[in-house]
Amino acid sequence: MAANYWTSTQKQNWLFEPHEIEALRQEVQKQHTKVVEQFPLPDRRLIFIFIKERILQLAKHLQFRQQCVATALVYLHRYFLFNAVQNVNLYLLTATAFYLASKTEESPHHIRLVASEARQLWPEYVPSDPSRIGEMEFCLISEMHSQLIVWHPYRSLTALKENQSLALTNEELSLAWSIINDTFMTDLPMTCPPYLIAVTAIFLAVIFVPSKSSLDIKAQAPDIQNIADAARFTSLGGRTGVSNTLSQGMGNSGVSHNPATFGYSNQIIDRSSIKAKTLTAATSSEKMQNVIRFLVDSDIDIERMINATQEIISLYEIWEQFNDKNVKEALTRCIRGQHFES
Repeated sequence: MAANYWTSTQKQNWLFEPHEIEALRQEVQKQHTKVVEQFPLPDRRLIFIFIKERILQLAKHLQFRQQCVATALVYLHRYFLFNAVQNVNLYLLTATAFYLASKTEESPHHIRLVASEARQLWPEYVPSDPSRIGEMEFCLISEMHSQLIVWHPYRSLTALKENQSLALTNEELSLAWSIINDTFMTDLPMTCPPYLIAVTAIFLAVIFVPSKSSLDIKAQAPDIQNIADAARFTSLGGRTGVSNTLSQGMGNSGVSHNPATFGYSNQIIDRSSIKAKTLTAATSSEKMQNVIRFLVDSDIDIERMINATQEIISLYEIWEQFNDKNVKEALTRCIRGQHFES
């Protein structure tokens, strides 16, 4: 096991440029053209929103660490870099990813228990034989070349809460935690190092949360463990969560309350508008100025951070299109057409 992220297999083998990921996906589509065209699926981010909900369903009655969900999602991202979604029983794979992640994150469950819970939730798609999860686990480990340790942004967020120049409040930390949770529905865990995702989440949280006086900030004494326990794997996704957060956060900073301005509708995102209004908020906030100073002093890759910010905003835009029933029906057609039933 690597002692730090910089010497880890994640840094060495599972960090890609966006164009590299796109090339890998095009290669997978080329290899499986027939099945991809026969069973079209929604945007991959909608698929991962659906998967996240299934993992949380599975974990509901089991004791699990929050990072189990994040690690399972990373495993699935890696698996689908080299495999088409249409070529696998997604429900069985999801249960297997959670089972494997629970062991990696030192919160293990017996394979029979995981199989039983999955079978109760999805009886049409999960076999009663636990050995099928064992077989799928072998395939999943093989695709990842036994490189199972995942470094998450939560650790960086925990470290950054101690930074006196940032002086993050409980509200900002909680919002940043939820934003990090949402990044696992995007490619960011494979295109950005964990610390950069954490810093991007802090940046967005500081923008969205109303400014507070320095006295208020000092009085709050953030407790990251309490925040982690409360947040679990909550998200900002969906019209209510995103719009309310933006409205509350931007209300005191001179930025429009209209969610459509930020692309949380079917309209095209106006990037220049976002940039201009964000800059307005930044220049009027002492907290934001502190964050900007921190970014300059820490030599963060600003261009990559901007791209990460845009990807998060794009996720919230497409989240408006998410319909659990539609995604489920598309996957059901695929699974039944491929005869993956139990």
